[in-house]
Parts: sequence; C-alpha cells; structure tokens
Amino acid sequence: MPGSSRELQQQLKRMKIGDDVYLITDQLQTGAGIPGVIYALLDSTVEVVVEVAHGNKILKVVNRKDILPSNLYIHSILNLVYQTYQEIEHKYGSILNLTTEEIVAQLIQRGLAPQTARRCVDLFDEVEWHKSQLPLRHWLESIRDFYHRSRLVQKPLPPTLRSAAPAVP
Repeated sequence: MPGSSRELQQQLKRMKIGDDVYLITDQLQTGAGIPGVIYALLDSTVEVVVEVAHGNKILKVVNRKDILPSNLYIHSILNLVYQTYQEIEHKYGSILNLTTEEIVAQLIQRGLAPQTARRCVDLFDEVEWHKSQLPLRHWLESIRDFYHRSRLVQKPLPPTLRSAAPAVP
C-alpha cells in the first residue's frame, strides 16, 4: 500500500459522504476489494453502499482500516502492476514473450488478488502493443480508468432504503 501508516490515517480522517472507496476483503492481497461509496460517517463506524446482485446494500464497517479511498486502492494496484512489468521486462526481455496466463501468474505471485490480476490482463489484451507508441502507458491508464470509475449508480439513495437496508457488522 502506498505511503506511510500516518498518511493513510490522514486520508481516512478526510473521508466524507459520497467518496468512492474500496472495502478491503483481504489485507494480504493488493486489489482484493469491493467498490463502494461512503453513505454515512458515524463515531465508531462507516456505512458504505456496495452493489450486490439485486441492487445496493449498506454495510456497517467498524474498522476504518478496512476501507481505502479509491485513489489509494488504484495507486497500489498500478504500482504493483508496473513493478511486475519491469521485472518481466528485465527477466524475459519483453512482456510480449509471456502468455496472458503467465502474466496473470506473475501478478498473483507479486501479491495481486487473482480476480484483479485477471482483469488487468484482460485490459492488457485490449492494448495494441505493436502499434501503440506508449503501450505500457495505455495499459496502466486503462487499469486506472476501470477501477477509478464508480460502478455504483450515482443516484442518491432514498431515505427508505437507508432504514430498510440491513447493516452488516
């Protein structure tokens, strides 16, 4: 994760209602998280709206360290992908010398969550590596754009949803 623990604490204190965040599902893997939006900031908890199969759900999060502002979450993914890219280039001469499955394996080995590694490689396949002037830049930008855009509907939740939604500790 980028920055110091103190820097993270400052970021968490500056969170406000409506901020895009990621609810971390595995502290040991980079990119293991669920996108959400801060719905309420209470003294000891944060309520985060996440998208589930049949709409949105409000989760009560007790430990603020389980939430990352989207910019820090994305930065940590991009940093790991870039470091892995450099390592592959040094070891194999070019990332194009590896299959997509080998790239996924390298990303996972470096600590990226498997689902995130697969998504990053899917985006890798969309870049025209032989025709593009700056293919690495295009790949990193497409990863950033995928994770940066909020996947939740941008409409505010009606008050009735707030009172009817189950809160998960």
